[in-house]
Amino acid sequence: MPGATWRPVVNFHPKGVREHRGVALHVQAGNNSPFGWFNQAASQASSDFWVSKAGVIEQYVNTGTDYAWAQGSGNPYYASVETEGQPSEPLTDAQIKGVAKIYAWGHAEWAWPLVVVDSTTKHGLTYHGVGGAAWGNHPGCPGDLRKAQRADIMAAATKLVSPPAAHRTVSVAHMVAAMKKDAAGPQGHVTYKAEALLVEQALYAEGLLAKSWVDGSLGTKSRTAYSAWQRSKAGGSYRGAAADGLPGIASLSRLGTRHGFLAVA
Repeated sequence: MPGATWRPVVNFHPKGVREHRGVALHVQAGNNSPFGWFNQAASQASSDFWVSKAGVIEQYVNTGTDYAWAQGSGNPYYASVETEGQPSEPLTDAQIKGVAKIYAWGHAEWAWPLVVVDSTTKHGLTYHGVGGAAWGNHPGCPGDLRKAQRADIMAAATKLVSPPAAHRTVSVAHMVAAMKKDAAGPQGHVTYKAEALLVEQALYAEGLLAKSWVDGSLGTKSRTAYSAWQRSKAGGSYRGAAADGLPGIASLSRLGTRHGFLAVA
């Protein structure tokens, strides 16, 4: 990652990443760089990144391809960031900005959506403790103070990605509502035309929707095209009922990143 000090460690799983869901926030429960600990095979521990109280960023593994040993069964799906300090201490302003830089970079690389989640499956900025025993049984990581600061991290990350103008913003809720209402209405029914056109133009550019159906009406043709986007191009993780053609924040973010609009909830 640009701006991070590259310090590769021995503790990682090569080519093990299965999906780019986002980042899990951790607390170091200590001070100073954990590089020495992560670079010992006996420790059986590592993370993608570490952010110091001064905002210094270190990167330890090839994020996006190899995974770190940070959060058990969550490792193949979420990148990880350790933050210097104790669970009882809030993140410093410099740390918030540092983690935001990491998240903004991941948004550009893999369309991590600009949302905070408390989940082991949803895409966004989650936290270590939410994974329970399957994620190493660390319920106090990163601590309540730092968990709450994820909103500040996301606000800073959103500013860093230089989002498009308001007319280049697409709401997931609007698109889901439009797909349902436009399909149920008469031919050409329009609910959120400006936003729908951005999505349809992107699907057309991907070769999934005929130009004649780029009309701002999200009918059955558009939904079928979006389902094809979910199955074939939106990270390759949608199968069966998951590829239902109704946009979610993860798939819409990936489409927006490729075609110049910002997906919001």
